[in-house]
Order: sequence, then C-alpha cells, then structure tokens
Amino acid sequence: MNQPEFQVPASDPRRAKNRQAISKIFRVACMLVAVQAVVILIVLLTTVFVRGVDQLSWDFLTGVHRDDNPDGSGLWPAIIGSIVICLICGAAALPIGIGTAIFLEEFKPRNKTLRILHNLVQLNITNLAGVPSIVYGILGLTAFVYMFGLFGTYEANKAAELEFGAQRYYQVRTLAKTFVWIPATDKTVRVLRIEEPITARYPDGGDFKLNLIDRGATKPSDPTVLGQTVYRGSKASIFAKHPWHYLRLPFHKSVLSAGLTLALVVLPIVIISSQESIRAVPDTMRDAGLGLGCTRWQMVRTIVLPASIPGIMTGAILAMSRAVGEAAPLLAVMGGVVGKRHAPENLMDNAAAMPITIYNWARDDNPGFWELSATAIIVLLCLLLTMNSIAILLRYWAEKKFASR
Repeated sequence: MNQPEFQVPASDPRRAKNRQAISKIFRVACMLVAVQAVVILIVLLTTVFVRGVDQLSWDFLTGVHRDDNPDGSGLWPAIIGSIVICLICGAAALPIGIGTAIFLEEFKPRNKTLRILHNLVQLNITNLAGVPSIVYGILGLTAFVYMFGLFGTYEANKAAELEFGAQRYYQVRTLAKTFVWIPATDKTVRVLRIEEPITARYPDGGDFKLNLIDRGATKPSDPTVLGQTVYRGSKASIFAKHPWHYLRLPFHKSVLSAGLTLALVVLPIVIISSQESIRAVPDTMRDAGLGLGCTRWQMVRTIVLPASIPGIMTGAILAMSRAVGEAAPLLAVMGGVVGKRHAPENLMDNAAAMPITIYNWARDDNPGFWELSATAIIVLLCLLLTMNSIAILLRYWAEKKFASR
C-alpha cells in the first residue's frame, strides 16, 4: 500500500515539491540500508554454512572438547550448559519481569510522591534496556560471584563457610579392595584415622558396622565380611557429594551466577514487552470487569493477564533467544570455560556454554577449531530458530485458547 503524501498548502507548490523529493530520497536511503544489512547477513550465513556443514554430525553433537584434536571434539557439554543456564535465567527473569510489568501498568499509584517514584522506576527500566551486556556481566561478577565480599572468598577443594545441601563422607578402602563411605560430621577434619568399629555405608546405599583387624592378623575368608573390614589405623579422606540443589555463599563461578547474570540482561526486555502487551488490552474490558464487582487483582488475573499472554510469551521467549547467544556476560562471570567433559551436576558447578566455546574455538591457534566454530554457530542458530518457532506456536495456541473465551 502506498504511503499518503504529505499535503502542503496549494499556495506553496515549490515547497511541496521539495518535500516530496526529500521524502523519496529518504525512502530510497532506508531501502538501501535495509538491503545492505540483509545482503551482509546472507553472506555471513552462507560463509558459516559452507565452512561448517561438513563437520556437522551426531558425533559432533554428542562429543566433548579435546585439546589439540579438533577432529574428535564435540559440543555436548556446551549444549547442556547453555540449556541449564537459560533455564535458570528464565526461572529468575520471567516471574520477576511479568510481575513488575503488571504492577507498573495496573497498579499505578495516585499519590503524587509515589507517582514520581513510579515514573523514575519506569525511566530507569527503559534506560537499562540499552545498557551493553558486558556491564551486566561486571555487575553479575560483583553481585553473584563475589557477593560484594560479604561472605568471604570461596577456595576450590575447600569447604565453604556457608553451604546448604552438601553431604560429606570419608572414603576408605576395604580388604576386598572396594571403597566404603563413613558419614562425616566435622567438615574441617580432612583425614580420619579409624581406630575403632564405626558405622559405614556402601556407595549404592546400605549401612553396616565396619570391622577392624590388626595388620598381620588372618583375613576373613567370607567376601562379604572382607568387604566390611579394614586394618586398624587406616586413614580415610574426606570428600563431598553434592546434589543438584547444592548451594554455597558466595556463588562463585557457577551456572547459577551465570543464569542470574543473564536474567539481569533480559529483565528490562521482558518488562517492557510485557508492559506493551498489557497496555494493548482495551480499557473497556477492564471497565467491564470492575463493573461486575471484581477487585482490581481479580480483574487483572481473570481478564487482563489472559488477554495479554500471547504477547507476553512472545516477548519472553525472544528475550530467552537473546540470552542463549550472549557471550560477554558469561565470559565476565565464568571465564573462558571450554574443557569441561560433562554437563553441570549441580547449581554450583561450572559449565561450558555454546557462545564461550565458539569464542574459544574461533581464536584457537589450531585452524581445525576454526571450522568447528562455524559448525557450532550452525547448531546455535538451529537452537535459536527452534526457540523462535516454539514462540510462534505458543502464541498461536494462546491466541486460539483465549480468543474462544
């Protein structure tokens, strides 16, 4: 459809002609810029596809990084690491972002002072959407990794002062050359000398009383008893077993720190997109709900929120699409982790992520990794396209469901 031309008074035909000429020039300039951007994007995608498609295989998707061996390297730990970090990011950012948008749009204060504060918060959220992501990375490094130094510093291979969920055991080798565990009550004692019978546990479960014999004495012949016996004076070393919900303060360089930092990155986007969706709900629907006797919260919960869910979901998943491709905040929070051979086992575990792996492969001295970085970019693009497709499907589903109400 043609855009309507700007109308000027008939008494000034020269000015009208100049404005129409400027309008045409500006339109052509915009088209040239848009075409240029699309051409550059097509060239980049074509280059990446040509360089990386040959290495794309099932072994690449399920393999792990191997130093100086690009042919045997894979992306599996990085894929799982990125998914875990994005799940933490979504769990933190979406409830806070959507709740903030509802509060800012539907519960605007009437008091003058509070209204000024409301406008100040709104202005800051708008400005935060344009802050570079590396700034959020530095903020996450201070707030989540080190927690402003309020809880001391975390040292590897040493128990944290404040931790929750860790289970500590002493491990000792029995006469049957198997290992059994002894529950530890004092995490500061690194080595336990066994001088008397004590309750022990098999690694797969089951408690028993640990037998002791002196060195030089005759060993028991029963294999079961042999597996429950150690020499008197044997030493057991402490180790920690961490469930997935293990927490310590500070979080240090963990997937939880990375996910919360990415939540800071996408939070302004989630808030603004949710506000736009809520704002698009007609006021007549609000008035109808209030007119039927609903409280404001009931009106928001039963009318405004269902009507705005398609837009909220689209904005939220597009924000998550940005999060999965962010590299700068992850580099600031977790460093250049690339050699992890397994997926994160708990919230305090470190992990490789796809953007960081691509960054490290692309700057590696071995040219073989350059080709792998192109392959990893293809995988990352496929993941982004999948998330966007899910967003479209969810929006279509939500529109059909709530439109039929």
